[in-house]
Amino acid sequence: MHQISHMNCQSSAKCGILEANHFCPVFQCQLPTIPSSNRVVVSRSQLSLPNIKRNNGVVCNKMLETSVSSEASIKAQVQKLVDLLHVCADEELLDESKAIHGYILKSDFSDNNLLLLLNHVSHAYSKCSEFGSCQVLFDKMLQKNVFSWTVMIVGSIENGFFYDGFKYFREMLEYGMLPDGFAYSAALRLCVALGSLELCKMVHAQIVVRGFTSNVIINTSLLNIYAKLGNVEASSLVFNSMSERNAVSWNTIISGLTANGLHLEAFNRFLEMKNKGFSPDVYTLVGVMKAVGSLGDIGKGKVVHSCVCELGMDSNVVVGTALIDMYAECGALCEAKTVFDSNFSNCGVNMPWNAMISGYTRCRCSQEALQLYVNMCKKNVRSDIYTYCSLFDAIAESKCSKFLMEVHAAVLKSEYDNISLSVQNAIADAYAKCGSLEGVRKIFDRMEQRDIVSWTTLVTAYSQGSQWEAAIAVFSQMREEGCAVNQYTLASTLVACASLCYLEYGRQLHGLQYKTGLQNESCIESALVDMYAKCGSITEAEKVFGCISNADAVSWTAMISGYAQHGSVFCALELFKKMEQLGIKPTAVTLLSILFACSHGGLVKEGLHFFWSMGKRYNLVPEMQHYACVVDLLGRVGLLIEAFEFIGKMPVEPDEMVWQSLLSACRIHRDSELGEIAAKKILSVCPQYSATYVLLSNTYMETGNFREGIDLRNVMKKQGVKKEPGFSWITINGKAHKFYASDQEHPEKKSIYLMLEELRVDMKALGYKPDFRSVLTSGD
Repeated sequence: MHQISHMNCQSSAKCGILEANHFCPVFQCQLPTIPSSNRVVVSRSQLSLPNIKRNNGVVCNKMLETSVSSEASIKAQVQKLVDLLHVCADEELLDESKAIHGYILKSDFSDNNLLLLLNHVSHAYSKCSEFGSCQVLFDKMLQKNVFSWTVMIVGSIENGFFYDGFKYFREMLEYGMLPDGFAYSAALRLCVALGSLELCKMVHAQIVVRGFTSNVIINTSLLNIYAKLGNVEASSLVFNSMSERNAVSWNTIISGLTANGLHLEAFNRFLEMKNKGFSPDVYTLVGVMKAVGSLGDIGKGKVVHSCVCELGMDSNVVVGTALIDMYAECGALCEAKTVFDSNFSNCGVNMPWNAMISGYTRCRCSQEALQLYVNMCKKNVRSDIYTYCSLFDAIAESKCSKFLMEVHAAVLKSEYDNISLSVQNAIADAYAKCGSLEGVRKIFDRMEQRDIVSWTTLVTAYSQGSQWEAAIAVFSQMREEGCAVNQYTLASTLVACASLCYLEYGRQLHGLQYKTGLQNESCIESALVDMYAKCGSITEAEKVFGCISNADAVSWTAMISGYAQHGSVFCALELFKKMEQLGIKPTAVTLLSILFACSHGGLVKEGLHFFWSMGKRYNLVPEMQHYACVVDLLGRVGLLIEAFEFIGKMPVEPDEMVWQSLLSACRIHRDSELGEIAAKKILSVCPQYSATYVLLSNTYMETGNFREGIDLRNVMKKQGVKKEPGFSWITINGKAHKFYASDQEHPEKKSIYLMLEELRVDMKALGYKPDFRSVLTSGD
């Protein structure tokens, strides 16, 4: 016995498990004698932690001098050490575990007791994330039992060494050690960690051969593991074959079905459970309410709610939170609010508050979400990551920048050191939705850590904020720093490429799509079609569209829009017809693209037909852009009076975009009288809108009314309205070169103006005569 202790002590010291001055502090206080049949619950304070380094030598000598004579006393001492090791494991007390280990090795325990204690030491090391020491201890143990191997398998899983866990399970079998129920449960956990369905089937086969099929605990583990590995059929077969079931078994099958998207089956199992006489508990109710929420079936939700009331659990915080969440998922905010107001409006725990705020946010009732948060603060209910994530989503939806800054300040003030990355990402997104690109950038730059959501938020913010070059620059930086991309990052960057006509860069992104395995993501496919079309390569757009296996409405719309932009009006209409034949419902954007095609093709009759069909045939409500497109449709062919009358009959107040379409048509067809009316309407809303002044001035000039045109330009100057200079650009070798009107800043301006002069001479030689009717336009 002393030989074993000496060997283990030496090996432990060499491997850093046992330090020279580590001794067990447990006997520095008087512990009562405890029957070996009972496990005691020992608090951290009973370990005399403050005194661990005080008088260690004296304590050690006293422990070694302690004479243990009776068998009952030995059992009591062993039980004390086991219970203390449990405390060390639960509270991750590594130093104390080493101290107890040292005492055990220096004591004269029997082989069986030594094996028991070393198993618990191994378990404590594993729980303290000291798995290397755990492995050394295991390798040096001269005796091992099923518990020893089980500790190693479980420890491997909990410390992330899954293949080591598989090795221990295999060695256990090769060692001739027959697993028990706990070992098999640990092996099944290993199957999930490795994501191996085949290994699960092998362990299952052993369970059948060893006769554990009637063990309810193992069967419950089996059906849980099969469900987690996505084999719901096998999970159900195990459940149906169980001769004995308990509440845990029912909860496991219900949660497994829910996790695999079989929500109706989960609800039916819940009804079956009740019919079999089992009483649902908290876990049952939470699982089935999640399934019902995913179904969006308020009727089934009320069935579950009725069961909750029958069980008297309607005031339970966990159940009540799940109820609120379920009703919100079903879109039944009134019912969700009733649950909240009835039992949780004065609750000091934030879970029900979070669920209600999240429900409002999900249902786009952002103002209600913000007001509930204010009430939550008034009642001193503590906010957490879930509160803030939902709240900032609501702020983003409402675009309330003032409230955003106030809540952001509160977050920084209360939890600056603990603010999570998820909350930072939500704050950045809220600033983006509120139109503050500067705010997004500041949040991003201050992040100590960034994930794919952080990068995507910034790229998308720049892309949607028309800062396309910045979006591409951030995307390039993201790639340089080794961060992976997802479908949303690529889609937003493709939008930037389309807006800048960066065809070559877009092609590179197309290649990256395949390299990253994102070739079947619909949002990228539609963005690629749009990018190629806007960059002038309608052929490549057609190729991408033709390769989409299951094109959705967005992809069809992108291709229709591409044809419309390229003047292929009949191709656009033909594709729209095919879209309808396939039963794909067009969106408001689809109809806008069709109206755009008809407008540029001069198809007035067809365009009006599609517009008036929006409500009757497609159940779509025309938006302002649709009205503006119809005005443009009529105005392009000279039907100015009809366009003006159409505006007068609009069921909503026309905005500046509608009047701008009419003003543009008036300039083309030289109708200054109607142009004045349109211009006044625009300037009453947007007095600093330079395009209105220029269009009306040009209209006067083109009708020969030069005095009115000049006077309007003078008014424009007096009011400080400046026309933004027009510019064009070209991309060469991945760099965009911009050319502004009357540009004197371009580094190659001399060469450019020489070329322009050569072109002017050539055009004149070919008989070109410039139109001087709007000659003053270029001077502004």
